[in-house]
Amino acid sequence: MKKNSIELKIYKAIFYMLLIAAIVIIGMIIYKYGSNLKNEKESQEAVAAFSNIDFSKNEEESESQIQLEYKGYKVVGIVKIPKINIEYPILEIGDIDPESAKKPMKLSIIKYWGENVNDYGNLSIAGHNNKDGTMFGKTKKLQKGDIVELTDLKGQTIQYSIYDIFVTDPNDVSILLPKDELIREVTLITCTNGNKQRLILKAKEV
Repeated sequence: MKKNSIELKIYKAIFYMLLIAAIVIIGMIIYKYGSNLKNEKESQEAVAAFSNIDFSKNEEESESQIQLEYKGYKVVGIVKIPKINIEYPILEIGDIDPESAKKPMKLSIIKYWGENVNDYGNLSIAGHNNKDGTMFGKTKKLQKGDIVELTDLKGQTIQYSIYDIFVTDPNDVSILLPKDELIREVTLITCTNGNKQRLILKAKEV
């Protein structure tokens, strides 16, 4: 009888430990997705603010005067992908060190490497592969021929058609090189396979 009583206490203790662990995990999930929803709302407000900028002045003057920021980071453009219904400000972080990129990448898409938005050459932008589909979480649904739209600090929107999709090593710097310095190109970068590899989507001006 005593043995059964001890076993029952052990089972109860294990049950309560599992229950507490489940509550903690659920709480963390709710917090994470709640934070994502809040950030989505705020990033869309930043997109709206960018869209309301008066670009009617001289192009060079307008670009130099635009100082729109999102949570302390300069907004250098907007990326929109109609097929997967996403639109985010592109943040300039100045340093592509992985540690310094962690905070802004939780907020929006970042300029990872390259020229200014819609300049000739290759612009590389990076975003998290969020499980809830936010940021670049749905880019795996894209196919060759799908359109990526970039709006720059002159108010100019250019469409880019995806021409290559592949997975590569995180240390593959060749993805940052332009295919042709005389064409406009954008490279989308996100993590895949448990952050062990990178999903790369390359697009060029239509």
